[in-house]
Amino acid sequence: MENNPVFKIFESFPRQGPGDDEHTEKAFSIIGEPPEGGGEILDVGCGKGVQTMALARLCPSCRITATDLYQPFLDAVDEKIATGGLSGRVKTVRASMDDLPFEEESFDIIWAEGCSFIIGFGNAVNYWKKFMKPGGYMMISDLFWFTETPSAETREFFAEIDPNLMIDEKGFEIIRNAGLELVGSFRLPSRVWEESYYSKVRENLGNLREKFKDDETALMVIEGLKKEIETFEKYSDEYGYTYNVMRKPL
Repeated sequence: MENNPVFKIFESFPRQGPGDDEHTEKAFSIIGEPPEGGGEILDVGCGKGVQTMALARLCPSCRITATDLYQPFLDAVDEKIATGGLSGRVKTVRASMDDLPFEEESFDIIWAEGCSFIIGFGNAVNYWKKFMKPGGYMMISDLFWFTETPSAETREFFAEIDPNLMIDEKGFEIIRNAGLELVGSFRLPSRVWEESYYSKVRENLGNLREKFKDDETALMVIEGLKKEIETFEKYSDEYGYTYNVMRKPL
């Protein structure tokens, strides 16, 4: 996996998807006060841990477990933990998001920014909920349609890369059907996509093409990122990230 060109490409970006500290904080504020004495947070699919560090600042009394399947991402998080003096309360665990090595009902908060698409939003909600303590919270941000009538060009684009993309109202229904309460939801502004993610991707495209010039698979991924940026620039009103905060009943 460490030699997989797809991971190597995304390793070159500060973030592995759109988002920023402002909207991590906005989502966390929906939860309200953390449990007395802090609480246990599970950050699923943490990537290089930008939101992990934000969570550590937002809840100084919380203990955080950050998981990812790609060890170089976890190495980057471990470096941030050491630099930030957080080794006593933030740790990394290498694990697949669909096979987590934890006891059921062991986390007060489960956090997942922009990664649930890997196993599907519905699968993520229904699998991860078992790790929530009664009364605990889960936040998942991911890609949804904002309209039931997207343009033909956008439909064609997502038919190739994410044919199961759903409207955010369908996501709310999945949450309710899983026996969870949707306590808050908001859409990530399109400007954040450019500021936090696409501007960095765009800056790296030339270097990536040169670095992977002999790797057909990598070049396809790079061209796919270019197409993704172009599509979003034209149709950002039709789709984007929705942050969903849900609660497990007591």
